[in-house]
Amino acid sequence: MTVRQRFSFPTLFTSLLFASSYSFVCPAQAGDIDEIQRRDLALIQTQIEQIKVVVDRIDARQQNANPESTRIYFDIPRLRSDLQSITGGIDDYLAPDRLLPRQLRPLDGDYLDDRGQ
Repeated sequence: MTVRQRFSFPTLFTSLLFASSYSFVCPAQAGDIDEIQRRDLALIQTQIEQIKVVVDRIDARQQNANPESTRIYFDIPRLRSDLQSITGGIDDYLAPDRLLPRQLRPLDGDYLDDRGQ
């Protein structure tokens, strides 16, 4: 296994995580999400499904690995949990359970009116 092959999957995952995280910074109402953003998020979800297939393949090979010759294992459950978190976050962003609260104007707090004196 070459160094490039060893680090290509984590690099892909990190890139995917970075690309998806920008959309979580400022959640919006479902009507506020533009069509391009919806397509981008759908693309991320499709890519995550493809990654899950690869993870299943890695898990199957890892299960068959010889414990005497293998000393480092990839943490598959943690990766699956992270993928589920990303997918859930995208789902929650695209279809929130309720409307998000509107931004209230901050109170001024200065009620002293000196004009009458």
